[in-house]
Amino acid sequence: MSLDVHISEPDEFNGFELHSSINKVAHDKGIEDFEYTVDCISGKRANYIANVFRVEIRDTNSDENDISVIVKCLVYSERQVLFHKLHEREVLAYAKVISKFKQLQNVLYEHERLDLSECLYSNTEDANEVIILDDLKAKGYTADDKLAKFENLGIREISAVISELAKFHALSFVFQTKETMIFAETKSEFNDLLYQDHFLNKTKLRNYFFESFEMSLKVVKDEEARKKLEKVDVKLLELLQMYTKPSKTNVLCHGDCWVNNMLFKNEAEKVSFIDFQAMRYANPVTDIMYFLYICTDSAFRTEHLELLKVIYYDNLKVFLNKFDIKAEEVYKREDFNNDFEEFRAYGLLIALIELRIVAMAAADESLLRGSMMLFKSQSIMECWISF
Repeated sequence: MSLDVHISEPDEFNGFELHSSINKVAHDKGIEDFEYTVDCISGKRANYIANVFRVEIRDTNSDENDISVIVKCLVYSERQVLFHKLHEREVLAYAKVISKFKQLQNVLYEHERLDLSECLYSNTEDANEVIILDDLKAKGYTADDKLAKFENLGIREISAVISELAKFHALSFVFQTKETMIFAETKSEFNDLLYQDHFLNKTKLRNYFFESFEMSLKVVKDEEARKKLEKVDVKLLELLQMYTKPSKTNVLCHGDCWVNNMLFKNEAEKVSFIDFQAMRYANPVTDIMYFLYICTDSAFRTEHLELLKVIYYDNLKVFLNKFDIKAEEVYKREDFNNDFEEFRAYGLLIALIELRIVAMAAADESLLRGSMMLFKSQSIMECWISF
């Protein structure tokens, strides 16, 4: 076995756990003698939880047994407690949820399935945190860097995300219907993590959310809306807790559903979701609004929101039918439409605290501009202020 490293900072990949984990994955795949190369996908930056590498493992005894995997190891920083908890949640998501979703889809033709990575290895020990996934690049999936370059996603891409998100949520209903007892046990392990007091106190994330909210307020030019938002500030976390707790209809949500946590297969208009550190059992519309308010601007939402609502529910219905489940029996269209309106306010709250994280607050005020119409609704403001 030999190592050929193709990154500028090989120290980021050095460590006994990383090398031994690659060795284990290779042996599990029946590869005894091999060499591998390492390429850096994302580096150590303030907003990254993990260093991500693509590792190509080449069987030295065969040309037909080579594999490519994605390796994620935590960025070691003063926020280590935060990162460790999120890593634990992602490992749990792959072990209990993603593996089950893949299994449930075995009854479908391959082209009908939602593509999800398989977890090949994981470790949650302190200072040895690592997760290794199969590489979807072989299936034609790539990251979309439009948002990073401040380019708008188009209706084709947004529609693809909403369509595949409907499948992702549908699999929770399939899981619940087919394996009720196991689902009940699983969902109990996925209460919201990010906005809970014990997590916020331990990770010092509470101040970060408030600072982000206040920074976003500075780009709100509608004076009336800004004054109302200032009253919401003191109840920000209570509102986030309210929106992310289980409601009437719930699924295992992605929890951090924005373009950086997706891979695209454009020619087939397919999307694969990745990075499940924030997975939670909550209302499915929380994922929809998170995505739309982070990754589209108000002009886009004004023009396409009703269409996207139809696309989501129609795809949910079609996908559930493949498992002989009627959408109206697990999530009535009327309930979905009501949730869609109720959780729009959650989408705006998320935009106000997450725009700093995606480094867009100063570069694209249009994500907020126009959304302030929500704060001209007396009913929404009365609900928030009286909460």
